[in-house]
Amino acid sequence: MLPLLGLVLAAPPTLGALPPTPLLQQELVLRLVDPPRCLHARCLAGEWRVEAMPTIPSGQLPVDGNALPGSGARPNLPGTPPEQVKLRGNNARVGLQYGRQMAKTGQTSVRVVMETGYRLQGHADDGIAGTGPVLRGQLEWSHALGQRSRLSQTARLEAGQHGAYLRNNLLLDLSLHPEWSLGAGVETRRDSHLTTRNQTDLTLKLRYLL
Repeated sequence: MLPLLGLVLAAPPTLGALPPTPLLQQELVLRLVDPPRCLHARCLAGEWRVEAMPTIPSGQLPVDGNALPGSGARPNLPGTPPEQVKLRGNNARVGLQYGRQMAKTGQTSVRVVMETGYRLQGHADDGIAGTGPVLRGQLEWSHALGQRSRLSQTARLEAGQHGAYLRNNLLLDLSLHPEWSLGAGVETRRDSHLTTRNQTDLTLKLRYLL
């Protein structure tokens, strides 16, 4: 007992007077008490302000190209300004999609859609075989061949860490009668990473319009 008491008396007086170590740094405490009012490194056009978020409609939001995240980066494509920016999400993938109407006349329509996102499930939704970040593109083209027929094409391409996947659909619609139409098409699927998914289908449909 006496040796133990001697060690206590010999201890430096400052040993029991040390202040408790704070659990969080002062900077972190101030940040939690007064969080920043911008959710991005730079508020590009006010769209990321917290107080403005309740006024932004969900689903589809038409914005100017300068308002896109990433220092105003936008695709440098000729034609009209971007029509819309649309958030996409399902069990297979999530991403941000935006498109432009490149041409539109009485006979011809050309539209380009691009999307950056993340694939959550492989072999689904016209996508690659694996998961991870992806870049998607889609071309929609149609042209009237006279008053009774129209030729259209839709090509979708997705590229990522697991190769690329292409789905191309070419369709010819012919009006036979006010109530009847005939559709003939060819659809091609190609997977650079998993060739067993490669497939080509020919279709011929006779439809009755109610």
